[in-house]
Amino acid sequence: MGRTVRAVVAVALMFLIAVMLSKRLPAPAANGQARRCEIPAEPPRPLHLARFADRAHLRADSATAESWAIAYADVSPLRQQGAGPYADVRDQCMAMLFARISQSHGSDVSTVREYAQQRDIIFDAAVLLVFAFAYVVIAYQLVGAVTRRFPGDERFALVAAVIIVSVMTVFAAVLVGDSWSIGAEILRVGNGHLSYRTERLPWRQYRPAILATALGVFWLVAIVRIKADRVQAAERRTLFGSDDELYSNR
Repeated sequence: MGRTVRAVVAVALMFLIAVMLSKRLPAPAANGQARRCEIPAEPPRPLHLARFADRAHLRADSATAESWAIAYADVSPLRQQGAGPYADVRDQCMAMLFARISQSHGSDVSTVREYAQQRDIIFDAAVLLVFAFAYVVIAYQLVGAVTRRFPGDERFALVAAVIIVSVMTVFAAVLVGDSWSIGAEILRVGNGHLSYRTERLPWRQYRPAILATALGVFWLVAIVRIKADRVQAAERRTLFGSDDELYSNR
């Protein structure tokens, strides 16, 4: 890749990472003994859900309440009694926090609960795009290694190698991407116990579509890289003659 492209990619990555960091929610207390069934206080004000900013605010408040309720249940003595009592204390705390948000912002409790299940689209887009940039760069380098191994006159071997490498890369990317999305979500909510929230991640919900897209992107990158390498090879032949002549003159 040229310097300009690398600079653009670096700036884009920094911007996306900044977006991710700006979407972080208040984290529950790291010390389990300090955890309470409460969320940070804020001045009460009605929210108008026709506005994008107010919808984002309610979504963040609801997600914070859910995260803090899970963190509170994690250190509750009832957790030692099994999954049932643990779920009860979590749900009771969550219901209480949702009720507080409802009173503070003039929204129905059912609406608050619904917003807790919604994803932050801007955050999710930033997470996926950061991974996509890294994936494209790695795919570009892998295809370059394959084209150097198989000269232009070995087309069948080149195509076969690209297909094999693409399948291996996609399956590795799906596994790495799953860990990346989970890590990014932990960073967002500030709680290492995602619980059932893991299944809401786009990487889990749309895995077949992501797998197919990753495969198509790899092949598109392969076509671009192979064409670029052929153009460069043609330019070298024009300047220096054939490879045999170049090496014979050394």
